Amino acid sequence: MVRETPQSLASARASRVSCLSRATCSHFGQMGATQCWIVVLAVVLGATAVLAAIPGPKNMRYPDNIVEPKVKCVKEGSFPHPRNCSWYYRCVDRMHVGFFWTYHFECEPGTVFSDELDQCVHPFLAEPPCGGQTTTITTEPTIIQCHGVPGTCKNYEICLPEKRTRYFCDKIRCPLRTPELSCAEGYSFDMDARQCDKIPEASTLCGVATNISITQQGQVPCSADNLRPMTDFVSRIYCSEYVFCDGNKFSGKKKLCTNYYECQRIGNKWEAFLRSCPPGLLYSYSNDKCEPKPLDSELC
Repeated sequence: MVRETPQSLASARASRVSCLSRATCSHFGQMGATQCWIVVLAVVLGATAVLAAIPGPKNMRYPDNIVEPKVKCVKEGSFPHPRNCSWYYRCVDRMHVGFFWTYHFECEPGTVFSDELDQCVHPFLAEPPCGGQTTTITTEPTIIQCHGVPGTCKNYEICLPEKRTRYFCDKIRCPLRTPELSCAEGYSFDMDARQCDKIPEASTLCGVATNISITQQGQVPCSADNLRPMTDFVSRIYCSEYVFCDGNKFSGKKKLCTNYYECQRIGNKWEAFLRSCPPGLLYSYSNDKCEPKPLDSELC
């Protein structure tokens, strides 16, 4: 089987144009024939130039820097090209003998190959070095509008290390050939940061409490938004209610405690520690601080 090369294709096309030109230019006079041959020559050169604008010059199918030096195949699959982010290669063991055929593919203009997603995507969806923070994108945020797939998105109210809200979607839709995109396992798409990120841990979320057993009679619910929780167990053992009077007139009351429990995140779990205020002070849960112990003259 004869393999067609760019040179043979160019020669064949030039030959066809030449044959056509002899049949066509014979209908003109001497001056007309001369002009006709000039036009035919331009067409032949143009056709040859178009066919010559191909990868190479050493390789007829791909740019030389894509195929040389050769990429390594140690297993089947698709992999990012080590020298060009817009190219990737596929390794196929066609005979199942440990010998791999290598095929090269180029992504569409403006996209790069993502090893995590195993497909060509816009740079902001890919991990570094081909995407992420190392890729500068100036116009895509105003052109490319990605949206979360309904039913896969969720707001996370985070309290640690600081209070904020993050919006994650497990699947998104962008103007790409692939209708839906998703991040690698254990990651989700941060719609505000426009990148894949780990889902916030439950221990950092507001309102998610972990009960710490203090004794058989009581527990302390620790959470990111309540580091010094008040419970009936704590109130019964450590707290007293003080009633204040101004003269013979009632002026208010306040619950103050000799001790309180403070929650701390150590490693991957919560722990509760019994604390106390400095001498002469009692802890106020309502004000979340240590306050002076009331004087007898202030009480009813």
